Amino acid sequence: MKRMLAFKRVLLLILGSMIFLVGQDVFAGSGKDEPKNIPLQGEWAEDMRSVSFEYPVSVSWDGTCLYVESLSLRSTIHVALSNGVENVCDETIQAGSCPATLYIGALDPGEAYQLVLTNQFGDRLEGIINQ
Repeated sequence: MKRMLAFKRVLLLILGSMIFLVGQDVFAGSGKDEPKNIPLQGEWAEDMRSVSFEYPVSVSWDGTCLYVESLSLRSTIHVALSNGVENVCDETIQAGSCPATLYIGALDPGEAYQLVLTNQFGDRLEGIINQ
């Protein structure tokens, strides 16, 4: 009888711990910011004579990650993010590998960060992330 009571206590402790951990994951995921689109300026023609879309590349940010999407499979995209003093991100996304997620971590409050995208054709897009 004592063994059965001890077994029930252990079982309840394990189940309670599992419910607690699952609940924490749910609440942690719900506080994540929705990705915000970063307006880009520049030219991205990929060495073509005519382009049917203004910018085939888009970038959004959720507070810790950059999400890079491309409508083209031609460009290797180099991504640089800097606060003017140090590089926060310096990554290359191989052609055809988009969408891509780049972890950059938390940015300093009150800082403006310059985002620069370039490709092998010499195209360049720039944007600003204001934290």
